[in-house]
Amino acid sequence: MPSSLVRKAAPVTAAGLACALAFAAAPPAAAGPAAAGPAAAGPTVGVRVGVTGGAYTGSVGIVWTAARTVFGGYYCAANGTDPTPLTALVDAQEQYGLGGVRAYWDAAKKDFVVTDIHGDVADSKKKWNAYVNEKKITTGPCGTAIKDTDKVRWTLEA
Repeated sequence: MPSSLVRKAAPVTAAGLACALAFAAAPPAAAGPAAAGPAAAGPTVGVRVGVTGGAYTGSVGIVWTAARTVFGGYYCAANGTDPTPLTALVDAQEQYGLGGVRAYWDAAKKDFVVTDIHGDVADSKKKWNAYVNEKKITTGPCGTAIKDTDKVRWTLEA
């Protein structure tokens, strides 16, 4: 006896199939630093992230972060595969909502410069600096590796 749940297959048009495939297609590869990126996936780590020095001060719970593309499609990874203070900051923004994070790629430094966190803007007198386990980083925010249980702090300072 046939089931009443049997349905006829709906016809699929070429336009419908093309639309579905367009949404499933991988994004185009980015130029510049991103080209060296996502091929080698690295570890995902849980870190604490804090922000101090401006009008906004905050600390969030555990942030899960990994090497990834950030602003403008640039791949941010220390040693090619490790998460960084910048990936932790971007992921903290996405996971907890820090009120916005802005940065730009500095071609001369070959790394990012953070310009704004939660409306606290860097200028000619003060800039955003990153600390890992209370030690100021000496390489750029995408050139410093972080590991599980690290504490990452971004501070606006003169």
